[in-house]
Amino acid sequence: MTDSSNTAMPLRIALLAQPAPAAGLSADCLTLLPTAETISISDYLEASAFEKALQTAVEAVSQGKLVRLIANIEQGESQPTILMLAGLTAAQNKIHPHAYLAGFADTLQQAITQSRRQAIDITNQQAFDMLTAAQKFEALYQMVEAIAGRTLSDHYWFTEPHQARVASLTFNQQSSLILAQATGLQAPQSLLTPTRLLFIVAGHECAELQAKLAKLEQSLNGLAESDSEPHALISLMSETIRQYQAEASSTLGSANSQPKQVIVLQGASVSAVQQEISAISNALPKVIAEHSHYKTPAGSCFSPSPNSRGGVAFVYPGVGTVYPGMFRELHHYFPALYARLEREGNLKEMLQAEKTYGADPAEMTLGELAIAGVGSSYLLTQVLCEEFAVKPDFALGYSKGEASMWASLGVWKNPHALIKMTQTSPIFTTAISGELTAVREAWQLDDNETITWNSFVVRSEPEAIQTLLPEFPHAYLAIIQGDTCVLAGCENDCRALLKKLGKRGIAANRVTAMHTAPAMSQHQQVTEFYRQPLCDELPEHIRFISAAGLLVKNQNMSNNQNKPVQIDSQRIADSIADTFCSTLDFTALIRSAREQGARLFIEIGADRQTSTLIDKINRADQVTTESCTIAANAKGGEDILTLLKCLGQLITHQIPLSLDPLLEGLEQQQTNALSAANIPANKIQGEPV
Repeated sequence: MTDSSNTAMPLRIALLAQPAPAAGLSADCLTLLPTAETISISDYLEASAFEKALQTAVEAVSQGKLVRLIANIEQGESQPTILMLAGLTAAQNKIHPHAYLAGFADTLQQAITQSRRQAIDITNQQAFDMLTAAQKFEALYQMVEAIAGRTLSDHYWFTEPHQARVASLTFNQQSSLILAQATGLQAPQSLLTPTRLLFIVAGHECAELQAKLAKLEQSLNGLAESDSEPHALISLMSETIRQYQAEASSTLGSANSQPKQVIVLQGASVSAVQQEISAISNALPKVIAEHSHYKTPAGSCFSPSPNSRGGVAFVYPGVGTVYPGMFRELHHYFPALYARLEREGNLKEMLQAEKTYGADPAEMTLGELAIAGVGSSYLLTQVLCEEFAVKPDFALGYSKGEASMWASLGVWKNPHALIKMTQTSPIFTTAISGELTAVREAWQLDDNETITWNSFVVRSEPEAIQTLLPEFPHAYLAIIQGDTCVLAGCENDCRALLKKLGKRGIAANRVTAMHTAPAMSQHQQVTEFYRQPLCDELPEHIRFISAAGLLVKNQNMSNNQNKPVQIDSQRIADSIADTFCSTLDFTALIRSAREQGARLFIEIGADRQTSTLIDKINRADQVTTESCTIAANAKGGEDILTLLKCLGQLITHQIPLSLDPLLEGLEQQQTNALSAANIPANKIQGEPV
């Protein structure tokens, strides 16, 4: 049992979760810190062995000692360890703890009082019955890891802005602990592993590529017979990536160097990659002869005549592509990025976390979909641009994706301010969604007359629909997208039009009057909404393309032209409003982007709906050899696998980028394998608390 007489004394004991057998401190810290004292829970035989051991550890730390708390002394170093030291000592040595032990008492209320916090501050409470002492240690260890990894219930542990993560553990009604977030983060997980493989092969011609593929296969055959296969696999991946990155850098810096053709191979095992090698080896002569793009479901890809450099276009999807659980895994691989985003704004609101990651995801309103859509695009933009140094040459958006484009690419100074505005603006809450007041006004309806609004996706030429629209004044051609169109308006009028058209429409069951005539009454309000202050330094290298540039001008619209939007607060607001209030011709937008030089369309947002549309448009226009699409995310797939497939295609198209995040993860695995018994104290810093 704990000494309740001390529960009023505040605790600030730094905790670091050290995985087995990596329980050592780096040499630079050893010279500054006292010798560690090991305290084993198994040394105590009482029913309250865990509490006794932890109390002893707390007292030792209060005396200035460094403590290693373990479950069983007999297991030696082959077990997890919790390193404990005074918070001040950690700060003086620039060690970033994973968590702080802030309260330890007989009851939860006593522990809360000791921690100098309120019960409302606790964002995760766990109570356990009938646990052994070893199981209590495991629960403590896992909670320290959860706080360090910002992970709760298998997804990111969201908090309110500037609010630390605080958890409580109550054991068998014997003791309670309060753990609080510290400044440390868990190290990022490696994007590449022995079960997530990526190799790069480059050569000037088919024969050279075939020879290098054969050499790689030979190396993989040797690995399959090796006892050190995981370590050797990591080394081989690192070697091929480093070689490619060095060659790409030298080619980029030389005007006379002829770029090599690049093959990327991916698979979940050595045998899977060997199958990929066999398949691409057989297909190589035909792919090169036809100048086609080669890719497999596993992510292997090859583009023999890439013409995408200078033609990279980021495409931002519209409302409705977000889905429950999106990006669930991403924070494990980019913890520092998430920490930065938390410092900059309300990440929880940005991704609409309560509905996106809730146990029972609720249907989202138009405003919530809009916020989460922009948030998902913003997050993926940061991953590609900040982590992998991808620089787009063009940017465009599908519908409200235009707003995502301006928010994500360093144009608007404070895009986070739009979250609250979107939640409260009548534009999104009542005018073109919800009560549809703009529609009621346009149709001159009384308050007691109901509106049954719906939209339908129909496979049809737009001209056929436009011919019938005069007969159905409350139906509108909202979107033109490849071989399909979106018809929106009064459900009865839409169904009647579809019947006369002889087509079957798929109901979207979403209430939004964007891209219809009634939305035009909101043009001025939308303009004012999106007239945002701009950043001091603007991305002048990006050409921003708006669907508004393709519209037939009338007295209500700004004087846009079929060319990139000038980066000016008023012009940006005008272009968004024009797009918002008019029929969206996405087909024409993609054709315009291609005419201006866009070749590689990368969808930056949740799922891959826009990529599917662009693929159809490219096929219809017979330009699939010179223009193609990449999705950075896909519903139903693993986040990291989809991201790796995206990176693989960027590599084979020889788009300038940094592969350092891949190499750093591989290096960390090599370091852990070679020196598992001695890793540095945590120097990975997260958001301040």
